Amino acid sequence: MKFLHLADLHLGKTLGDFDLKDDQRYILQQILEIAETKQVDAVLIAGDVFDKTVPSEGAVQILDEFIRELVERHLQVYMISGNHDSDERLNFGSSLFEANDVHIAAKYQGKLFHHVIEDAYGAVHIYQLPFVKASQVKRAFPEAKIETYEDAVREVLAHAEKYFSGASVCIRKGQRSNTGRF
Repeated sequence: MKFLHLADLHLGKTLGDFDLKDDQRYILQQILEIAETKQVDAVLIAGDVFDKTVPSEGAVQILDEFIRELVERHLQVYMISGNHDSDERLNFGSSLFEANDVHIAAKYQGKLFHHVIEDAYGAVHIYQLPFVKASQVKRAFPEAKIETYEDAVREVLAHAEKYFSGASVCIRKGQRSNTGRF
């Protein structure tokens, strides 16, 4: 199974008064060509999709076009929010996207988002952890001492071990590890 990993797209970024929207569209078109040439099965988008928590109309349109192109190519998409993204804005339409194999994890809800995809070599488990805020994790684990972002991530990972213990995780095509570690 082939994955294409992207991060820090920062759609909507400008340099002073210079709008980078045309450059961003060009780069995303190049990414689509790479996905097609390399025959990837899924695209992983790891946060900071937008440059600001309130993205411009142009930034939202660019993402919409990119996601539509991925769906038209029958690629599965797994996207998480980053610290530049707004949970609510990135999560908008996620239930509709889900029906088209676009899986958005924008807001931490007390557990990891989990998906299993399979090919001829077996199953691959994908766990999505969006950018977390201490307050979100504190709501999920009120007994924990969570004061910082680092505390929050440690708490999430401490509870996530149950997902991985004894798991068979695909390391690379055709090989498996039973350690439960990535």
